[in-house]
Amino acid sequence: MSTLVHAELEENFLSRGSLVDDLLKFLTEVAKSNQMDAGKKEKEAKVDIDYSAGVTEDNFSVMTRISTGKREYTKKESINKKMIRRSVIPGNLDQMTFMRQIGLSYEARAKARDERIRVANNFRRLGNAEYRKMNFDKAIEYYTKAIEYISDSIVLYVNRSLCFAKKRAFKRALMDLDYVILNLDERCLRAWLIRAGTCKRMNDERGYETAVDNARRLNQSQGKYIDYFLEKVRSDF
Repeated sequence: MSTLVHAELEENFLSRGSLVDDLLKFLTEVAKSNQMDAGKKEKEAKVDIDYSAGVTEDNFSVMTRISTGKREYTKKESINKKMIRRSVIPGNLDQMTFMRQIGLSYEARAKARDERIRVANNFRRLGNAEYRKMNFDKAIEYYTKAIEYISDSIVLYVNRSLCFAKKRAFKRALMDLDYVILNLDERCLRAWLIRAGTCKRMNDERGYETAVDNARRLNQSQGKYIDYFLEKVRSDF
């Protein structure tokens, strides 16, 4: 009997793989390697796609969208973005319209003021005519109507105060004079002098001296006229 035993019949085959197992393992590894190579080729093919391959001199339409790496917006974000874009134009238009309205309103206001001045001057002339006739009530009425059109006219308030003083409505005269001094022109020489004369008629010596001092202090170049007016006060104010 031969003492030789076939290698595959030895008991140590339990501890090492057979040739068949080795072959199956080899084939499995080859298959996996092929799959990995195929995946790499697909990725490379995607990167190297030429989207302009179909573009010629006669056909220049590109039917495939090329990704530019920009962020893709959701439907809601796209709608909000469009709404914001649309809202910019009306805002600019509103601003332009507003600026035009400012220009138009300024011209309209200037024109309206010119018209008010014209009407006020007509009433002032009527008031002056009545004052010369010594119709002081009528003169006051015309001056008041003129003030309704132009409320910042020094002449109108001073003229009306003279009418009140002639009527011996001294407190009412002082109200018009104080309005001029406190709100329109604190240096107004006529207002200070007529106030001095009114206080003199009221026997208010302190008020008289204060008005004269302010008239001289605020109008130092008008000393001669101030002296002339004060002399006239003593005679026919």
